[in-house]
Formats: sequence, structure tokens, C-alpha cells
Amino acid sequence: MSNVSPHVLRHTAAVHMAEAGISMDEIAQYLGHSDSRITASTYARYSPEHLRKAASALEFG
Repeated sequence: MSNVSPHVLRHTAAVHMAEAGISMDEIAQYLGHSDSRITASTYARYSPEHLRKAASALEFG
């Protein structure tokens, strides 16, 4: 596991939080980001809500 760095662990933690539905604001605070837009641009795609509105437009019924 020589390719595991603190950065990789930090990224993995943020992805797990996003997948668990933690808000981007909370993840940003945890990571120490001063602007949650940085967090969202990196981790929003891992959120269960990401693109939900777009996907629901394709549902029938």
C-alpha cells in the first residue's frame, strides 16, 4: 500500500461522506475548505442527490 497518501485518505473520506448524503457545506468544513464550491466541484458527483432532478425528468408515470 505504498501508493496510499494522506491526500488519498482525505479524498476517500470525503467521497464516503458525500455518498452518505452529508451536505457539501459540512464536508467543506470537515476538510477545511473556505469555500464549499471547491468541495462541490470535486465531490458533488458522489452525492446520491447529484443529478436526481435530471434523472427524475426521465421517469414515466
